[in-house]
Amino acid sequence: MKKLLEKYIEGDCSEQELKEAIEILKEPFVKPEVREVFHSRWTECKDSEDVAPEKSEDILHRVHHRINLMEEQPSKLKRIYLGFSKVAAVLIIPILIVAGAFILRTINTKKYLAQTTISVPLGATSKLQLPDGTHVWLNSGSTLTYPLSFRKHHTRLVELHGEGYFKVAKDKTAPFIVDMADMDVKVTGTVFNARAYDDEAYATVALVEGSVELGSEANKGKEFTKYESLRPYEVAFLDKRDNQLKIEAKSDLDKYTAWREGRTVFDNDPIEIVADKFEKLFNVNVKIQSKDLLQYRFTATFVNETLERALKILSISSPIHYKIIEAKKDSNGAYGKRTIILSKANNTIN
Repeated sequence: MKKLLEKYIEGDCSEQELKEAIEILKEPFVKPEVREVFHSRWTECKDSEDVAPEKSEDILHRVHHRINLMEEQPSKLKRIYLGFSKVAAVLIIPILIVAGAFILRTINTKKYLAQTTISVPLGATSKLQLPDGTHVWLNSGSTLTYPLSFRKHHTRLVELHGEGYFKVAKDKTAPFIVDMADMDVKVTGTVFNARAYDDEAYATVALVEGSVELGSEANKGKEFTKYESLRPYEVAFLDKRDNQLKIEAKSDLDKYTAWREGRTVFDNDPIEIVADKFEKLFNVNVKIQSKDLLQYRFTATFVNETLERALKILSISSPIHYKIIEAKKDSNGAYGKRTIILSKANNTIN
């Protein structure tokens, strides 16, 4: 029984083991083995910094609220809540799911993990801190999925769709892996920028400090196949169309990290890259009408510019003509995105 409860607390139960553990906790009297396991865990974690005090207090408040709602109809669960009210905020979250879920759990046939997803709207950025102390900045139109807590001495696995700047908390016993579908990143503590939007042809990783491994993760991060590694000021480019990986040394990484400060930097970039970034930055659709533009490279810096101002600067510095097509209202009364049509300056857009 002790082994089962330990697996339950660690979130390492199979679906059948989860059911068995919950049945044990539903029993009307708290067995000595149950009390011993939970008391031992409380002793270990009461001074831990793994769970922020304000989060513990918030969850505990909701536990007590749940108990109060059940006052008139006492249940077997109540006896457990009262016996372990101090531990509830850290250890009894899965019971709350059965009784009336406070947080989302993803359950499959093998494992269950408490996950949360942060989504950033187009045209905005966001900053957050992960449970292990890792700081993450997310760019426009990005999503990051991560567990509500990281298990000690286990791989820290997160999933990124979009662009993120990571300052990873150092822990040599727990590698940090960013799952980006086409190219995954593994570190133990470092600073890097990763960009991997699902609708873009390229994925990039720019290393600011430390070291990273590039490869492919499997089995929830337990396996990692290394392809290449990066040193500071190296940038990896993956062309998703042919799966070709290229690594270049750079003297300056500003074009990859400046977005955190509200700056968008282009440095000898093709028009496809410009279009991709404009779509995320201004929440628009960009169509390249003239194939002649594909041979040009563009260099410019935009600092919190409006769409109109950015397009004006682009047209002054490059042989580009642009046209803005305003968004149309659909049958539901909602407006879609504006469309930007780019052509060579001496072309005419009909």
